Amino acid sequence: MKKFIFILVINFLVLSASQVLAKELLVLSGDKSQNSMRWKKEVLPEYPVSDLGKNLPAKIVVIQGKNFPDWLAKAMEESRMGEIVGTPTFIIWDESTKKELGRVEGYTEKPRFYSQLSEAMVAIDKGEHPGLREGSGGHAREEGSGGDQRKEEGSGSKQPGGSPEMSRDIMDHMYKTPEEAKRASEMLGFGGEIHTHESPQGTIYMPGPTM
Repeated sequence: MKKFIFILVINFLVLSASQVLAKELLVLSGDKSQNSMRWKKEVLPEYPVSDLGKNLPAKIVVIQGKNFPDWLAKAMEESRMGEIVGTPTFIIWDESTKKELGRVEGYTEKPRFYSQLSEAMVAIDKGEHPGLREGSGGHAREEGSGGDQRKEEGSGSKQPGGSPEMSRDIMDHMYKTPEEAKRASEMLGFGGEIHTHESPQGTIYMPGPTM
């Protein structure tokens, strides 16, 4: 009887460990993305031994321009992963079900990355799907906004500077043309300065200096 109970305990522990390790962090890194390079330099060396890294191992997936690995493109086509609008994008992935559980988009600095990722993991434990986008039919959110309100890309420039409708979060302002980004830059107090990010859909223009 004791041997039987012992075997049950061992099986339970193995099952629990496999369930925990089923989650991994897919780091979608642009081959020319400056912020992807910064994340690799500032975070990656220590990430595997961090508390998050031990429970959520990172797997780097390099995206070249608009070319996705076949398995990644298929996951988006089948709505198992939301739209990718820029790099780096950090997908919290359930390897057992081959589905996205949540995400963190963009990288500005190491403390914020760890804070956002920790918050995302807490939300997932509550049954939520933080940051999830739908792409061709999902929960579209602007990069870094963290809110539920649906918005069109670049919608932040519709109101003149400082109005309540215009978000002051730089991650809420992504544009398809440099002219739009420059207007937003002037309204946000950046003096017309802009920077770019490469995304699978092409170049994204954003107001302000490179982050």
